[in-house]
Amino acid sequence: MTEKKEDKNVIIRLAEKTDATAIEIILSTYFLDRDDIPHNRFFVAEMNRKVIGCAVFEKLKSQKENFWFYEIHTIAVMPSYKGKGYGKLLLDRLLSEIKELISNESISKDEKISRIVLTRTTAPNFFIHEGFEKADIEKTKYWNECVQCDKIEICSQTVLTKEI
Repeated sequence: MTEKKEDKNVIIRLAEKTDATAIEIILSTYFLDRDDIPHNRFFVAEMNRKVIGCAVFEKLKSQKENFWFYEIHTIAVMPSYKGKGYGKLLLDRLLSEIKELISNESISKDEKISRIVLTRTTAPNFFIHEGFEKADIEKTKYWNECVQCDKIEICSQTVLTKEI
């Protein structure tokens, strides 16, 4: 993964051990979970040595098909920094990292890697503005936690996709 990306006074970088508390605070602001993703897999937006946002993606295997895909798991920016383009910077960084990983993938002959990035979100307008499209996807086909969720029938998450 590449080192740092800067824009204005913001640095987008891979999280360090010392960023764990800031990540937890940002996620808790929106009632989001890390879902056991290690803090050091997150990217953070840092301004004046303060972490103001975080984001992470995962490589997952479809629950019912034999292929791998990437999911934008989380993008969150502290409320006082929302609407200023920092979420877009984090998303751009995630997509750049995913593109690089896909181009360097080595998987077995029997498996496939999707060039479609997915996200499940309660804030679809942000992603639609950034070129994602609503998808009519059966969540239980892709995500095990959806299979096990007792609220799957009333889920408020929208599935969006973007080809890279």
